[in-house]
Amino acid sequence: MTFYPNRQLTYLASSISVLAIATGLVVGQSATHKSLAQTSTSAPPTGVTSINGAGASSITTLFIGTGTTSPFDPKGSWFNTYGVGNPSSLNPPGPVNAAVTFRYASVGSGKGLTAFFTQAVPAGSPTINRPVSFAASDDPVVGTEKVSGSPNNAGTPANAYVQVPAITVGIALAYNPTGLKVPAGGIKLSRATYLGILQGNIINWNDAKIKADNGGATIANKPIVLVYRSDDSGTTFALSSHLKAAFPTWNRGAGKKSIVGSVPSTIPGDTVVWPVGSKGATGGGGAATTIATTPGAIGYVDSATQLAKNLKAAVLQNKAGTYNAISPTTISNAFVGASDQDANAQRIKLVVTDPTAVNAYPIVTATYVLFYDKYADAKVAAGIKGLIGWAFGATGDTIAKNRGYAPLPAAIKTLSQNVVNTYVKP
Repeated sequence: MTFYPNRQLTYLASSISVLAIATGLVVGQSATHKSLAQTSTSAPPTGVTSINGAGASSITTLFIGTGTTSPFDPKGSWFNTYGVGNPSSLNPPGPVNAAVTFRYASVGSGKGLTAFFTQAVPAGSPTINRPVSFAASDDPVVGTEKVSGSPNNAGTPANAYVQVPAITVGIALAYNPTGLKVPAGGIKLSRATYLGILQGNIINWNDAKIKADNGGATIANKPIVLVYRSDDSGTTFALSSHLKAAFPTWNRGAGKKSIVGSVPSTIPGDTVVWPVGSKGATGGGGAATTIATTPGAIGYVDSATQLAKNLKAAVLQNKAGTYNAISPTTISNAFVGASDQDANAQRIKLVVTDPTAVNAYPIVTATYVLFYDKYADAKVAAGIKGLIGWAFGATGDTIAKNRGYAPLPAAIKTLSQNVVNTYVKP
């Protein structure tokens, strides 16, 4: 069966077909790392409980690592520091908790939610272990979703699961500088300019609007190649949410030829349309690679992927009119004062679609983790509670910042930890 998580945004309407959830799981990482914490199907060490999850690619760098050298390698990631490393040589040293090992499949927010709610993982898949005990998503659930298949003894009613933010990320507009004359402080893009690029109204780096944004400097007479996510992506959801909040007339260039692109949600109507000539890519890693290998390209990737892949990122104008580069500090600034917008005590949702702070980066999102409210194995529930408590401490914060993420404000951390401690039960 195919599960469609309910979402609140609606886009471009009629007669646009929606990309369906694929039967196979798409993974945007190298074979080297697929054999480590992400996808190992080998049995955990004797006496160690495996806690398996799936979801957003934006969180992969933090959970299990994506690089080959510090600070992005698997050794020292959240999961390989807290639990038994997969393999154990990945502990740096450790582990904090020798009773559990966490494994994570980077398959995108939509597919991760599907696996969590339905356990609909292809039999024999080498990319994810079952049972799936948690999911990660940049696209928060509405709350009407139901747990329709789970060996985890989920509670009643079927929508009594837990959702909490774990970390925050920025959405970078990353570009390939080949052939461009990049100003010393990086290329600046005003709100009107980056909207025009994403709509397909600004198609060359020598556009007058880009020149004006950069103090009259000519960047290049070179076509802009827009790169988008072609899979079901929470990163697309975050970008789309910002554009809808910031630009009431956001319509992706009405009347222009366009192509169906990535789907921020899997419910019909939530389709994003990108200009003809844009390049699609699967996963955050795939988008980063396409940008890095396409001279003049610009596209959107999360801040962790942008940092790990060493991509240049535009300095964006925010709602207050100031220009801010993407960084853990400017991302954190966007969440100061944020509060829970979900009325359900078991779920937290932050709405920061167009931050107002002068020192805030404008395009941000929280990454959420979802858990069942009841687990058949008490060791799984205990491991989850332990991980959240540790991850919100000083060591977890340091690891996150080094990998391009921004910790949650203290008040939200406390709220998230209280929800997990109260509602995640054996």
